[in-house]
Amino acid sequence: MTGRPRRSELVLHTVTLVNALGNGLFTVAGTLFFVQVLDLSPLRMGAGLAVAAALGLAASVPVSRALDGRSLRAAYSALLVVQAVAMALLPAARSFVVFVAVLALGAAGQKSARAVNNALIGRVAGARRAEVRAVSRSVNNIGTAGGALLSSAAVVSGTDRAYELLVYADAVTFLLAAALVPAVRTAGRLSTATAKATGIGAGGHSRYGSALRDSRYAAVTLADGVMCLEYFVITLVLPLWVVEHTAAPRAVVPALFALNMLLVAAFQIRVSRRARTIPTAARAVRVSGAIFLVSLAALPAAGHVAAVPAVVLLVVGVGLHTVGELYHAAGASELSYALAPEDRMTEYQGVFGLGMGVAEIVAPYVLVVACLEGGWAGWAGLAVLLAATGATLPYLASRPSKSPAHPPTRQPVAS
Repeated sequence: MTGRPRRSELVLHTVTLVNALGNGLFTVAGTLFFVQVLDLSPLRMGAGLAVAAALGLAASVPVSRALDGRSLRAAYSALLVVQAVAMALLPAARSFVVFVAVLALGAAGQKSARAVNNALIGRVAGARRAEVRAVSRSVNNIGTAGGALLSSAAVVSGTDRAYELLVYADAVTFLLAAALVPAVRTAGRLSTATAKATGIGAGGHSRYGSALRDSRYAAVTLADGVMCLEYFVITLVLPLWVVEHTAAPRAVVPALFALNMLLVAAFQIRVSRRARTIPTAARAVRVSGAIFLVSLAALPAAGHVAAVPAVVLLVVGVGLHTVGELYHAAGASELSYALAPEDRMTEYQGVFGLGMGVAEIVAPYVLVVACLEGGWAGWAGLAVLLAATGATLPYLASRPSKSPAHPPTRQPVAS
């Protein structure tokens, strides 16, 4: 391996770290900013986030096409700048329509940037792309945890100005990341990346069709989309729940988020080793559902006790929820590959990603209604939904595929 690719990998990891620090700053305080500074009710906030996610998902393909033919570096830098502009505009988004439009702009930039970043990693790392992506995920988790901890002063302060400064700081990190991207040495262009990342072939036709006709894969994808609701409990619901519904101090919010990120960074690879076959991967998702039953009982219980026991319940709840997240992520990742034909892996991965895409649209409104407005019944309903869905995975994954001419799926040997 020559020095140049290694240096380019280091640059990409640095870009990820800077970006993650900004994301950590905003993710913890974002919902508090929307409710307190922009004066949105939780329901309007959830509805706005849901609509913006849908618009952003719809816009990501034309955005990628508009950048088609440009260098990967130029495209990535441009998309980071788009996100910086959207973030900088947020404090001025005082009407609901402007709020949705600004968030949709940021969402479109984020989704397209994610695809271009993956293409850059593939171009720079070559055969080592899986290893480099794993390092990138760890760097992202560590950076996000660091950003969460850095946001503590603003969250404790709770003033409008403090939250606005966090938003502007996040915008600056996007610009810093964009400024670093040109140091990546690659001649790759976006045309190939667009086809791989969006599932659109050179002729502009969707390549998702045959994967969607694979009934087993479609069923597992749908079930995983439901399971992906769990990711938004920590990032979306928890900050408002702690601040508005518990006696716990505000300072616990960034600490809980950092706990989640650091546990994922420390244990995801280890847990993933337990899900190396279709049966073990499906069982891992089933285990995650059972764990969510407990974590989603501890978190709402924190709203009915004094400050110290509330903090204890929140830490236990987030810790357990993270364990569930580890098992869900490990099982879902293995199923997404193991159930797909080797010669159509990109197409199938594109379909599997639709589950998370739908969850991003549905989660903001559904979880606000269920957990913040619905009380115990809402939390219990979410817990039962995740546990029941997880319990179906072994059955869904073991069904024979009904896709025509479906090649045999790979069955890795457990290590």
